[in-house]
Amino acid sequence: MSASVVSRLLRAPSEVAASCREDRDIRAIALASLGAIALGSAVFGGVIGSFRGSEQIVFAAVKVPLAMLITLALSVPALHAFSAVLGRPWPMRSVIALALASAGRSSLVLLAFAPVLWLAIDVGLGYHASSVAAWLAYAVAGLAALGVLVRGIGAGPGRWLTAVAFMAVFFAVGGQAAWILRPYLGRPSEKDVPFLRAREGSFSDALVTSFRSALIYDDDLRSHDGLRPWERPSRDGVAPVDDPPADGTTQREVPPADGATQREVPPADGATVREISPADGAGLDGLDRGAERGDRVKEAQ
Repeated sequence: MSASVVSRLLRAPSEVAASCREDRDIRAIALASLGAIALGSAVFGGVIGSFRGSEQIVFAAVKVPLAMLITLALSVPALHAFSAVLGRPWPMRSVIALALASAGRSSLVLLAFAPVLWLAIDVGLGYHASSVAAWLAYAVAGLAALGVLVRGIGAGPGRWLTAVAFMAVFFAVGGQAAWILRPYLGRPSEKDVPFLRAREGSFSDALVTSFRSALIYDDDLRSHDGLRPWERPSRDGVAPVDDPPADGTTQREVPPADGATQREVPPADGATVREISPADGAGLDGLDRGAERGDRVKEAQ
C-alpha cells in the first residue's frame, strides 16, 4: 500500500479521481485503495464486534471488508454501463480504479470513526444505539466516496445522473450483502453469536426497526451486577434473557413445587366444591390418588 497514494486520497481526492479518469497511475491507485479497504473496514468491523467481544471481533473484522469487496465486484459493471450510456466510454480498468479509490476513501473515514465508536461501546452504549451509530458512520463514509466518484466522472452532461444511478445500485447491493453476512454486533438475548444468521426480513426492514427502537427505548444491558445477559452464569442450563414481554402479554407461570398450595378457582353459582387434601404432602399426585379412590367408591355402590 503506497503511503503517497493514501495521502492523496485523504488530502487531494480530486487528483486521484482525475488520474483514474485519464488512465494514469491506475495500478498504484488500485493497490493502495485495496489496502485502505482491507485496513479501514477490518478495524471498523473489529470495533463493532467488540460489543460482544471474544471471537465476534474476528468475525466482524472479516465480514465488513468482505461485504465491501462483494459489493464492488457486483456494482462496478453497472458503473461502466452507466458511464458508457451517458457519454463516457471509459476502459474497464479506469472504472475499476475509480470505484476502488472511492471505496478506499470511505474505508479511511470508517477508520477515523473507529476509536470514537469503540469508546462509546466501551462506556456502555446500548445495542440499538450502537447499531444506529455504526450506520451513521457508514453514511458519512458514503458521502466521502460520493465526492471521489463525482470528481472522477468529470464535468459534462449526465454527471450527476451517472453518480446517483451508481450509488443507488451500490447501496442496494451493499446493504443486502451486509444483511446476508450479519450478525456484526450480536443480539443481547443470544448466548452464542453465530458466524452467519438465518435469513429473516430484509436490510430496509432492519434499518427502520433499529431507528424506531432507538427512539422509543434502548436496551439497558448492564443490570445492577454490572454484567450483560450473555456474561451472567446460566441456571439449570438455561441462558438468562433480559428481553421484556410485549405489551399486553403475561409472564409464563411456573408450577409450584410439591406440597405447595395451588391457586383456587371459585365454583360456579350455587355449586359446592369438595376439597380433597393432598396425600402425604404430594401435591398434585395426591389429588390424582384421591380422585381414583372416589371412582372406586362409586363403582362399589
